[in-house]
This record gives sequence, structure tokens and C-alpha cells, in this order.
Amino acid sequence: MPGKTLYCLGEAWLELNSTAPLASAKTFSPCMGGSAVSLALAYAAQGGRASLLTQLGEDAFGHRIADALSTAGVDISRVCFTSRAPTPLLFDGGGEQLGCRTRSSELLYAPEQLGADWAADAEMLAFSSACLVDSPCRYAHLAALDTARTAGVPVCFVPSLRPALWPGEKTAGHGTAVSPFADILVLTADEMELLLDTREYQVGLFALLRGHTQLVVLETEEGIHAFTRAAHAFLPELSAPPEELAARLLYQISQQELTLKKLMKCSAPALQTLL
Repeated sequence: MPGKTLYCLGEAWLELNSTAPLASAKTFSPCMGGSAVSLALAYAAQGGRASLLTQLGEDAFGHRIADALSTAGVDISRVCFTSRAPTPLLFDGGGEQLGCRTRSSELLYAPEQLGADWAADAEMLAFSSACLVDSPCRYAHLAALDTARTAGVPVCFVPSLRPALWPGEKTAGHGTAVSPFADILVLTADEMELLLDTREYQVGLFALLRGHTQLVVLETEEGIHAFTRAAHAFLPELSAPPEELAARLLYQISQQELTLKKLMKCSAPALQTLL
């Protein structure tokens, strides 16, 4: 593999959480949010080098997120800032979510800001579906996929589908279009149903293990499955947020120095060690 950095491409927002329903909430606890941020933090917490590819607002919230990420050990040297749009916010309370990101900083992150030199020290690229809607950031994702493919950098797609944040947007359709370009796919049974209209992995695998995809990790109510075209591993009663599961998987792949060719040949017991 060319380098030792996991590049996490996508969204970074400030999450404001309350134990009360949003309509009656009076106090909120702030924290960093977004799939790209969660994955980068989880990877760095294990001792890996994670770098974030995103754009924040040139505002107090944007710099708050950047400072917190840097303190947590995530490389922010490639994070961009803009005064054209604010850092996105997500309010969460009483099981309800309200996203304030119709026009926000990360969606204006364009291909020319990403550049191509990031792949020089990249071990892997990871991204989710949150920025795949019609926006400049969607094209930044496509450019990053093209760069990764050219440079031989493996790609991991963690859909982290949250339809409530995009009323009216066909985020699942965008995810279905992109998933065959990823080498590794990490998703839940709910996400598979949104992507493929089925919860039966025996059916879904035919659609998931296609294109470049060599490894599918699927979290179900019973546990976590890992599939290659040749092997199937299952760990019952294991669960984790998708970003944490992906971070653990990618870190183990890095530690074991598994290339895609080696990954394809892993036995079921070897796949279990990655989870």
C-alpha cells in the first residue's frame, strides 16, 4: 500500500443534542458529528493516522470542530474553510433530528479544493453517502474515487444513510450508484434495505459483491457478517455504530498489511480477526 494515512472524505458538523423533544428542548449538549468525522476519530483513537478531507465554515463552530479534531489526533492540514456558507448544524432530541445544512460549508467543497496529491501518502480512502446529493461535494467525491483508482488506493464506502436529513432527496439512489466503485462496503441491514429493497443478505450479496467490491461487512440484528466472494465469517451478538465498525476493520487491515489481493483470499477465521 502506498502510505499509512486513512483519508476520510465528507461531512463535519456540530451536533446539538437534547434529552427532550426538539419542540420543548431548552438545553443542548454540543459535540462533533458527521460520518467522516466519526470514522476519523474512531480510527485515530486506535492509534492510526487519519486525515479529514472536508470544508468547514469560517466561523466559530468551524474552528471549534477543527480544534477538537486536532486535539483528538486527527490530521486537519487539508481541511478547508469558507466564508460563503456556515458550518452545518444538526439538532437531535427525543428521537427527532433536524439538520441545518441545505446550503452549508461541506456541500461547497469542490474537486479543485481536494486536489490530487493527497493520494501520495494514502493507505485508504473512506466516505459515506451524506454529501452525495446534488452539490459540488458530490463531484469532489467522484474526483477522489478517480484519483484513488489511478493511484491504487483502496476505497471503503460506509453509507451511513440518514434519509431524515434529506427530505425529498434520493440519497439511497446515489449510494447504489457509488457502491460498486468501492473495494470495501460496510453497512447495516436497514441500509441494505434502503439501497436494494431487501433485508435478505443471500439476495443482497449478488448486488453488493459486484464491480470493484471485494469485501462486504453487514451488521444485522443477529450479529455481524463479513463476506468475500470466497468466504463468509459471522460474529453473533456483535454490534457497533457503522463508523466504529469500519474504523476497527480498516485499522486491522492496516496492521496486518493486507492488500486487496490478500483480502480476497482470506479464510473465514482470518476475516473474523478483522472484526
